[in-house]
Amino acid sequence: MVGKSRVPVQNRGKETKNSIISAARELFAEKGYHGTNSKEIAARAGVSTGSFYSYFDDKKQVFMEVFRGYYRDITESVFGSIQADITESADKRGLIRQLLQQLFLAHDIAPGLHRESIAMVYADPDIARISREENEKVISIISSFLEEIKGHLRVQDVAAAARVLHASAEEVIHSIRIFGTDIDEERMLNALEDMISTYLLGET
Repeated sequence: MVGKSRVPVQNRGKETKNSIISAARELFAEKGYHGTNSKEIAARAGVSTGSFYSYFDDKKQVFMEVFRGYYRDITESVFGSIQADITESADKRGLIRQLLQQLFLAHDIAPGLHRESIAMVYADPDIARISREENEKVISIISSFLEEIKGHLRVQDVAAAARVLHASAEEVIHSIRIFGTDIDEERMLNALEDMISTYLLGET
């Protein structure tokens, strides 16, 4: 089914749409997807409900926009700061540590929204599809990072290693940030770094 929502062309329309997305992001983080409705999003954005529906068919469509934007924020946060250091640094373990730290800090961007996003991935196939697409982008960037330091790696299959690194980091970070653990975060991150460095570099 083709939606009736329109794509803004003029700056005023773009600003209105961005205001709706920003308001929705705040409310989804505060109240969750199911606790938020389109009327509340419109009110928070300072627009009419009719204006909301001129840009979005429903709250699910705006959630999908919010979700994609959140992933873009994470990608920029994680990889923007280390790109320049990859070829210059001789400390490859230090680069891995930096990558893991950035992945960890990225979960501070919007922790409430992150929790809600995890729930929505399991509940909605469209959100799950977007999650897979965005995760593939992150894994591709990790793969490129590993290719840059491939001469220092113990592993030969960089594509598989990128997926292992991503899955391992996500699982450990979620156990700290989302689900909670009895062991403090520094110990968990140190153990993750040791595991990944041993796997990738052969260091003990």
